[in-house]
Amino acid sequence: MNRSKLSLRRPLTLLGAAVLGAAAAVAIASPASAHHSEVAGKAVCDTTTGEWVVTWKVTSVAPPGVERYKLIKADLTPAGSTVTNIAVSTGDQYPYEVSKPIVGEQRVPGSARTASLTVQAQWKKNRSDFVEHKPSTGTVTLGGKCEEDKPAVTAPTASFASDCEGAVTVTLANGKEATKAVELAVKAKGFEQKYTLEPGDSKADIVVPAGAGKIVVTERGKDTPVGTYTWKQPEGCAEPGEPEGAVEFTCDEMIFTITNPADGETVTVVFKPSTGEPQTLVVKPGETKQAKFAASEGFTVTATTGDGEEETFAWEQPEGCDNGGGGGGDDGDLPVTGVAATGIAAGALVLLAAGAMLFVISRRRRTTFTA
Repeated sequence: MNRSKLSLRRPLTLLGAAVLGAAAAVAIASPASAHHSEVAGKAVCDTTTGEWVVTWKVTSVAPPGVERYKLIKADLTPAGSTVTNIAVSTGDQYPYEVSKPIVGEQRVPGSARTASLTVQAQWKKNRSDFVEHKPSTGTVTLGGKCEEDKPAVTAPTASFASDCEGAVTVTLANGKEATKAVELAVKAKGFEQKYTLEPGDSKADIVVPAGAGKIVVTERGKDTPVGTYTWKQPEGCAEPGEPEGAVEFTCDEMIFTITNPADGETVTVVFKPSTGEPQTLVVKPGETKQAKFAASEGFTVTATTGDGEEETFAWEQPEGCDNGGGGGGDDGDLPVTGVAATGIAAGALVLLAAGAMLFVISRRRRTTFTA
């Protein structure tokens, strides 16, 4: 009986080739499959802003010897949001280390339901680049609506607003979360009013007139004031007019004139002569007042304004004055009258004008006197 012998050499050879081929395929594919990213996120509600804060952590997985990588994709939802420290890199820069996770913070509106981060990485080893086969995505479900934490208003409040004329409007309010009515008093110089406010009520038409000084708002039974305020000039107000003064030298007098415009403020100037009694001028808006002093050689007057600034003026004899002090000369001629007298009088007015000096009284800056 003839028996054919089955040769196993060829099948075994083919099997060995297949095994080697599979091993080679695994060896070729293993670098790509060994490179991937892992994305994880955690969200908390920031009650100071009413936003969700999502902390993202990106971890890189790569074989030994691969040390650095970059991101070629970093997409976020909701659209328009941003994340810190996680960004796409361009060029040949590989800013991230495989051994260190990337951590970034994303802020999301409080009404959002979910947030996500999708990344795709590229690694570099020697001269070879390995791109992640497909992007990796992490998604966080946000637990309800995140809202700003607003403290309950229970205490009464007082607010103040100045006008350009010096008055102050006071607004009082009782807290919306208050449990009972409050009695508030508004006090200032020449002004005192009391108001009772129920929880959540307010009163905004309280006007303290100009010149009332410090305003104090108190709550009945409480030692600490609810609020205090003193008038302050708001921005945009026209500056009040500046008062002006003039000093005029005649042959036997010094005459000081102060003119205060209608939109000015009351000013006070004290004039102290070198001989004689001082004079004080209190000039209200729209008024003009004068102080006159008999003057001769060596006579001076010191003018002091309300803010303490002072200036001293020395009398100067104008040209054309009769030094004899009486009128006629030694020859006993009669006084000149008629047309000639009129001409002399006109000349005297010119001389007086030439002897005038101007000065300005200032409320807000150093007082200066100018010729």
